[in-house]
Amino acid sequence: MTYIQAAFFRAPVLRIAPNAVSISDGAALHQIYVAGGGFPKAARYENFKVGAHDTIFSSRDTAYRDLRAKAVAPLFAMSRVRAAGCEGGTMRQSVTRFIKRFEMEKARAKQSSPDAAKVDVLGLTYRLMMDSVTGYLFDRAYGALEEQPVSSTPAKTFVSAESKANKMSALPFIFAIVDAGRFSLLPNWLFSTVKVIAGRLFSDREFYSSLDRVHDFAVKVTNEADPDRDDTYQSRLLAAGVAKPETVIQCIAVMFAGTDSPAVKLVTIIFHLVQNPHILKRLEQELRELDRNSSKDPQSIPYLRAVVKEGLRLGMANPARFSRTTPPGGFNINGIHIPGGTDVGLAPYTLHHNPDVFPDPFEFRPERWLDESREDQKRPGRLSREMERDLIPFSVGLRACIAKNFAIHELFVATRALVESGVLQGASTCTKTIELEEYFNVGIKDHRLEIQWFSS
Repeated sequence: MTYIQAAFFRAPVLRIAPNAVSISDGAALHQIYVAGGGFPKAARYENFKVGAHDTIFSSRDTAYRDLRAKAVAPLFAMSRVRAAGCEGGTMRQSVTRFIKRFEMEKARAKQSSPDAAKVDVLGLTYRLMMDSVTGYLFDRAYGALEEQPVSSTPAKTFVSAESKANKMSALPFIFAIVDAGRFSLLPNWLFSTVKVIAGRLFSDREFYSSLDRVHDFAVKVTNEADPDRDDTYQSRLLAAGVAKPETVIQCIAVMFAGTDSPAVKLVTIIFHLVQNPHILKRLEQELRELDRNSSKDPQSIPYLRAVVKEGLRLGMANPARFSRTTPPGGFNINGIHIPGGTDVGLAPYTLHHNPDVFPDPFEFRPERWLDESREDQKRPGRLSREMERDLIPFSVGLRACIAKNFAIHELFVATRALVESGVLQGASTCTKTIELEEYFNVGIKDHRLEIQWFSS
């Protein structure tokens, strides 16, 4: 651990800019994000608008967000989400198509490179999550799992030409948002200027084609919605009085949010299962003892639950602080008074890698979530409470990700299906670690993560 890392983990309150403070004590989560609705979002969220438009995810206006969030919130009730993950549900259907696409890509790779067949699993998880979220929310899947591989030509983008090959059509659009996150801490006026300059320097025909494809899809599902009869994301927004042009923007925003973060988290789970055969074997054994057609809630399967939680802990889709602004009177934390108007927040990266809560924090160790294997037996109850409290992959409180129930459940359904299919058998990772480029939304290096099978 570097000195800078140690400072973040050990200092409960750390000033990181003239008017910005990073907090690493999970005890502050309730006061900052939960109590009374939490502190308001900080100004940096202005940088996450879609074009010039606010969204449910970026808006700092509570009334604006509440009207829209309340309209679509019933879609994310756990009863509906669980039903989507059962046989015949839209989530389960997407996962089934994902496994078939995975097997097809694996077979194609073995045919073209029999000595060392490689598959980009990040590209596959993006396909799954795009179809899963659109199929569930819009009642029409984007079709990413059916798109056929195409080659890309070199272009002036943040993303290498090689990494753009065999990607779904929406990925240049998604990667552009991820890459823009590197500038998200800039003041809004400067961020807007940098974004325009970066767009002129790095955007290419492929990006604009991708954006058009995503926009056209959002327009189509919005225009076809019947607010009086349908029970979809777009129809609920329209029924709440949201105009069609804005509804299109909200659909585009949820397509990004519902694809990028869950895809990174699932690929993290896949990477560590492949890298740790003993964990994969134990999970296979647990699932083998169940009836494959069992309707048992996957979130109630103990070791599967531990594997997914550990993936949520290490899957750094959003590693940076969830920034908030302190109220006029400020607030106190660990005996320190933080003045009003200060940018404060806790970062998943800091909490999820705190060695006092998660011993050996950089190790993928699902057993830490099982009662039988608490690392600190002198204080198992306290450690368990702190682990659960400090696991914040989708933030916490009223302003947390509105779709987190859906995102978490699809990780359970997809992980179970992957292991039961046997598609990961015999695979190995191509790198020792997942190399990250840390922005607000993390970028995996080259937007690519491969696993491989060597010929026997």
